[in-house]
Amino acid sequence: MPIIAIRNMTKRFGQTVAVRELDLEIADGEFVTLLGPSGCGKTTTLRCLSGLEEPDTGEIHFGDRCVFSSARGVVVPPGGRGIGLVFQHYALWPHMTVFQNVAFGLRKKGLTRSEIRTRVRSTLGVLGLDEHEGRYPSELSGGQQQRVALARMIVTQPEILLFDEPLSNLDAKLRMTLRAELKRLHGEIGATTVYVTHDQLEALTLSTRIAVMKDGVVQQMDTPQEVYHFPRNLFVAEFMGNPTANFLPATVTSAGPPPTVALQWNPDVPLVLPSPTPLPESAEVVINVRPEDIGFSVTPQSGYLPATVYATLPTGAECITYGRLTPGGQEVVLKGPEEEHACLGLNQPFWLGLKRGNVFDAREGTLISSFGFSSREEDS
Repeated sequence: MPIIAIRNMTKRFGQTVAVRELDLEIADGEFVTLLGPSGCGKTTTLRCLSGLEEPDTGEIHFGDRCVFSSARGVVVPPGGRGIGLVFQHYALWPHMTVFQNVAFGLRKKGLTRSEIRTRVRSTLGVLGLDEHEGRYPSELSGGQQQRVALARMIVTQPEILLFDEPLSNLDAKLRMTLRAELKRLHGEIGATTVYVTHDQLEALTLSTRIAVMKDGVVQQMDTPQEVYHFPRNLFVAEFMGNPTANFLPATVTSAGPPPTVALQWNPDVPLVLPSPTPLPESAEVVINVRPEDIGFSVTPQSGYLPATVYATLPTGAECITYGRLTPGGQEVVLKGPEEEHACLGLNQPFWLGLKRGNVFDAREGTLISSFGFSSREEDS
């Protein structure tokens, strides 16, 4: 039985549909991230789970307990749902010490002083805050304040943890540190977690599954590897990845296998895709290849496409190279080890090859096939 089950949930704000007929199941112990751009419905979904918003229709179940049902008139308030909730803003009591902030929820539960002291100090130790229990929030860094907010939530030992962009106010280095803390914490306490973010790196590094949302609808829910490498539609393909993926419009000239396509801007040069799966003859398609899945050469190669460099962006360990295919000027982006890209200079001609990627129906935007992923193709 899923520990969280959302059935046919819709939430409107006036004429705007924020969440549309959502069905979602989350298993015990999972770390599921709701990911998408602003306005996609991810925060509204989390607020409906927490009880801070009431859906217009549908049902929400936590285990065998119904916490919301529009048909039966069930609305369990936030305090009765047995959840822990951490917001983007820390919301700590400024006049209370770290110990007092963390202990606040336990006092409401009626625990003895000895029980409270034991649980608070144990939780502070897990989050590396045991030396700060006598300090006030104003005496802590942003990262330490967010850890206090985490401690205050987990000390009550809820079965379900809800996070609403908890790291977005922190600098990049601190966000990376706290991601590791959250990953470790989830492994230790095993609570079912729903995490909202627009940051795809957070989603990819933290999640057991990711639900990518657009316009209140889940476009794809799968493991981070599946969502990144095998996006179900063009929206997911474009949203995931930094820098963004390459999209090459083409027409299928031979079904194959292996299939042959003619790129839109240069139809006289056939391109053979390394795929054992045939494609529909004469279909209009979009080939999606991530920057790290493009190989290149400074000399002409069979099956490679000519291009010219217009910018290189070294980042230390890696380099991002921007080019334009010739003829036509279609922009392409490559990513790889900096030492490999060091040979490329401004306006230099080079040739690129598509190592692996996906093919989408140009009209529907849906995934037709993938190529270059040998292990997945063998399984299919």
